[in-house]
Amino acid sequence: MSIFDNILGNWIQVVDNKNNITVENYGFDTGVIKGTTENHCVKCVAVNQCYFKNEEDKKPKPFDITKINIRDSILNELFPGLYHFSCHCKEKPINLSIDDIKLIIPDGKIKWLFIDKPEWIKSMGYELNEDFIIILKEKIRQSYFYGMYSIQTHTHFGVKIKLNIDLPGYKNKEEKLYKLTSSFMVFPNGKIKCNTLIGGWQK
Repeated sequence: MSIFDNILGNWIQVVDNKNNITVENYGFDTGVIKGTTENHCVKCVAVNQCYFKNEEDKKPKPFDITKINIRDSILNELFPGLYHFSCHCKEKPINLSIDDIKLIIPDGKIKWLFIDKPEWIKSMGYELNEDFIIILKEKIRQSYFYGMYSIQTHTHFGVKIKLNIDLPGYKNKEEKLYKLTSSFMVFPNGKIKCNTLIGGWQK
C-alpha cells in the first residue's frame, strides 16, 4: 500500500445527525421499507452514513436548487436540503484508508461465480479456488477506493454502483490485464455489498 493512500482524500460521508436508521437495519431482500423510517425519507435512509468519492457521478445527486423559487420557498418555510425539502443530510469530508473498506458477500455469490463463469476465470490463468477470490476481493476494494466506479441507481436498496476492475492475469497469462466489471451496493461506514462479483467486460 502506498504512503499516499491515506491522504488521497476527496471522500465524503452522507450523515443525518437526526437519524440513526440506515439501510443496514433492513434485509438484503427488502431494502428500506417505507413507513418504518419515522419522519425520515427512504432515499435519505438508504444513503445515511455511506461513503462516496466527492465527485460528480460518484455520489448521489443533490437537490437541484436552480429549479425552485427560493423566495417563495422561504416564505412558505420550506428549505431545500441536500436531497429534498427539509432534508437533514449533510456531506461530511472524511479521510479514507483502503483498510477501511469492507466487502459484504452474501452466501452463494462465490459458488455462483464458479458455476456461472468458470471458463472466464480459467482463461485468465486462475483456478476456481480461494486464491483467486482473495485476489479478486483486493482488486474490488482498490477499485472502490480509487473511485473506479459509476452510480447506476439510488433506490430503497441503496446506491448501486458498477465497479471497473483491472485484474492481472495469472501464471501463463500474467502479462495480460483483464478489464472487468462488478456490481455492488454502497453500505454504511465503508462497506459495500456484492450483487455480482464479475458482471462482464468494461466497455
